[in-house]
Amino acid sequence: MNTIINDRKKDDFDEEDEEVNISKAYPYQYTKRNPELKASHPRNVDIQTLSASNQQTLLPFFTLLQNLHDNHHYSNSLIFNIDEFSLRLSDSFSTLVFHPSDMPAGFSKTPMNMPNATLVVAAAADGYSLKSVVLWPCRKLPDELRLVLSSQLDVWGENEGWMTEALFLKYAEEVLLPGITQRRETSKRSDERCLLLLDSHSSRAQPDLWKRFADSSIDVVTFVPHTTHIAQPLDRGVFIVFKKTINANYEAPSSSSVVLRREALADVLPQALQTSLFPSTIKSSFAKSGVLSHQWHEVLAKLPKEPSVTLKKRTKRFDYFGKLITDEEFLLEYKKRKG
Repeated sequence: MNTIINDRKKDDFDEEDEEVNISKAYPYQYTKRNPELKASHPRNVDIQTLSASNQQTLLPFFTLLQNLHDNHHYSNSLIFNIDEFSLRLSDSFSTLVFHPSDMPAGFSKTPMNMPNATLVVAAAADGYSLKSVVLWPCRKLPDELRLVLSSQLDVWGENEGWMTEALFLKYAEEVLLPGITQRRETSKRSDERCLLLLDSHSSRAQPDLWKRFADSSIDVVTFVPHTTHIAQPLDRGVFIVFKKTINANYEAPSSSSVVLRREALADVLPQALQTSLFPSTIKSSFAKSGVLSHQWHEVLAKLPKEPSVTLKKRTKRFDYFGKLITDEEFLLEYKKRKG
């Protein structure tokens, strides 16, 4: 701040004038005197995220979505987004710390060797949500976590506390596909097409499951890597509210007891999930992401036209990022390339 002020001073006055030293409170006092100004903390942005956050990168993705909307006229009740939210408890932090794959401002990184659990959420554009699932890293479910079980939240005791191919398949078979079928039956249109939006996590790379989705009239589109903070509905609102609610209400136990930690989590998890999955929050999240028909222009308008950072191009390889992975031709080509 001192450097900025003195540089500005040299432009306006005599360069030989004495330098000005200001207090650390000056920025706060200055913005308080000038309410039209807004102070914010800088945030760390991964260079790949910075490189991907532009119109040039995202236009093909939104064009693909718009073509699908034009061809199939999806109902908002059958436009779904599924994503995970990683939960981590640490001895060295006084609060619950989260770290998703695309890290927005305010999230703290934690050591990778710490155990974690994962919250799986699926929401539809009309404000509806399927049953959420917590993947907890133990085969036998602890008694204190049984307290959170409800019609809207389940806890699965598993060997891993993160999403794997086997767990994603289980989630698709036990939660997602039955949920979509129920929604179709409610609308009395069993053949109505569904749009499913997924990130490109390795657990999704299951061509046999993609074929099952295609046979069930479910069009699956993956996000472009490092752009979910822009285009993924759950990241645009639901998970932001969830994180704020957890951090505001979670009280870290004075003891390092694992049981007490689980009890503390069980106390706040249902409320945080219910608050973040209000229909109005879900609808707002979809609107902000631009994935609904003709709502992406405003999202792109806020982005630079070209990458602000150019990364060295990698060898082009066949992938499933930013694609309609249930397309018949794509499925055949993917299986062929993967052997």
